[in-house]
Amino acid sequence: MSALWAPLAARTGDVEKTGRPLRAVAQPAARLARFPFLLVFIGIFGIGMAGLLMLNTTLQSQAFESRTLNRRATELAYSQADLENQLDALAAPQELARRASELGMRPNPFPAFLVLPSGKVVGKPIPVSGHEVPALIVKTPAQLAAEQAAKRARAEAKAAARAARKEAAAAEAERKVAQRAEVKRKATEASGTETKKSAESRGQG
Repeated sequence: MSALWAPLAARTGDVEKTGRPLRAVAQPAARLARFPFLLVFIGIFGIGMAGLLMLNTTLQSQAFESRTLNRRATELAYSQADLENQLDALAAPQELARRASELGMRPNPFPAFLVLPSGKVVGKPIPVSGHEVPALIVKTPAQLAAEQAAKRARAEAKAAARAARKEAAAAEAERKVAQRAEVKRKATEASGTETKKSAESRGQG
């Protein structure tokens, strides 16, 4: 047997042993060229980097928005606290008393009570003039300013009346002085006339 036929014979013996016929081996798969592979790799890498950049930009934008919303929430919380303080101040008893006094309401030391839902009146309702309990009247700044202005006006009126009385007294004194001077002048003229007449009568005698 030659060396060239030895493998074939061996393979034939193998076929006889295994009982399976021989068949042609398929062609190996074609390998991708390097350049297209590099293009695909660069494309995938670029898409990944672009996605990462977009994700980073979105996260930063959301972080800015979150900080803005947190700052806005803090400002609104401060505004709410300020409004609550103003509401508490307006709901205080002294503020209610001031507003009631501003509206013309006055405390009644003789109150009557209305029982609901029967509508029965307990006590005798007595109207008040508003001066029964002056210590409980809470005056508003406008009322205090009006009272001070009225006091100043009364003081100015008194001062003007005193000045008018002084001026009248001075005018009366001047009038009396003028009357006295006029009387004295008339008396002097009368005495001068008598002296002249007596001198003339002496000259004639």
